[in-house]
Amino acid sequence: MLENTKRVAVTMLVALAFLVAFAPAQELAAQEAPSLVGDWTGILAAPDGTEIELIFRVTEGEDGSLATALDVPVQGAAGIVCTDTSVDGAELHFSGCEIPGGGGYDGTLNEEGVLAGNFNQAGMPFPLELKQVAESE
Repeated sequence: MLENTKRVAVTMLVALAFLVAFAPAQELAAQEAPSLVGDWTGILAAPDGTEIELIFRVTEGEDGSLATALDVPVQGAAGIVCTDTSVDGAELHFSGCEIPGGGGYDGTLNEEGVLAGNFNQAGMPFPLELKQVAESE
């Protein structure tokens, strides 16, 4: 009987130690996951040298799904729908932007908080860094 009590006590201590050891790591991992929801802006260098500001507005629906809309102020375009948006860790992907030739973006958030990647239109990649716009802007 005493042997069973010791065995149960040791098992409970091991389980408690496991929870104490790994719970903070799980909480830290959840805190470190970046949110890519918000407005992101960058300057696209067109092949002819023209610089075009692009603003991507990434939103999250009540069901947790993501959506992206594209604004191109110099062209007077706002709210261009991008049909597929996904986030995988620090990587942002969207495609199906309703522009001539189709469009999308693939980027990875770096240590400076900048999304570094490529904007794709009509099958051509264009390097594009995006910075998150402060909420007050």
